[in-house]
Amino acid sequence: MSGPAFPPEVVARMIHHLEAAWPQEGCGVILQGAGGAGEEGAFRVVPLPNVAPTPRVAYAFAPDAWLQVCLEADARRETLVCVFHSHVDTAATFSAEDRRRAAPAGIPLLPCVSYEVIAIHGGRATSAARFVWRDGDFQGVPIRLPDFRFEKPL
Repeated sequence: MSGPAFPPEVVARMIHHLEAAWPQEGCGVILQGAGGAGEEGAFRVVPLPNVAPTPRVAYAFAPDAWLQVCLEADARRETLVCVFHSHVDTAATFSAEDRRRAAPAGIPLLPCVSYEVIAIHGGRATSAARFVWRDGDFQGVPIRLPDFRFEKPL
């Protein structure tokens, strides 16, 4: 499965945002810096406001916030590597709506970007899966959630 494996502190920041958004879906992106001399750059988690008309069952980035992220990423020489969102009190699957929005007419909008879906039940992350575009559809694999709750604060 392609896409970077994120360090536990990156996953913790992502989950912290998604749990705080409950009982609505939370969303955001993960960017990666350019790095140097053959090294990968650092990851940056960017939570975004969910402006979907039905935020308990869908997510949508605020256009102005999304534009700001893109401009800032360009200025910092960062690459978008992941779009993440939560599913509220249901499974961490890539729903038909997720597929429709990520690949309208079967054409992926961000073909080299992974999508992480985190299931949030009762305000707590319970499972996660990563989805990438391969062979004409989004292929997924469950991912392990690190136990970060007793580590140092974010």
